[in-house]
Amino acid sequence: KVGNHLVSHPDVNLISFTGGTVTGGIIKSATANQPTKKLSLELGGKNPGIVFPDADLKKFIKDIGRSCFQNSGQICLCSS
Repeated sequence: KVGNHLVSHPDVNLISFTGGTVTGGIIKSATANQPTKKLSLELGGKNPGIVFPDADLKKFIKDIGRSCFQNSGQICLCSS
């Protein structure tokens, strides 16, 4: 109820949401008829770690481990 009220309220001119795709879709639908409202959605992305044949594997393993677990995996750039 609170979230719906916030995203549909005319005095809220910007919404920034990080979370699941289902909730992001609900927010997008709720704001579709409000063309002046700014909307930023960061929704459940996955970032692959790609290893090329000429990679330094010791360095890669160290870096990919840091990438996966930095900030407990709660940042947008973590590898999956």
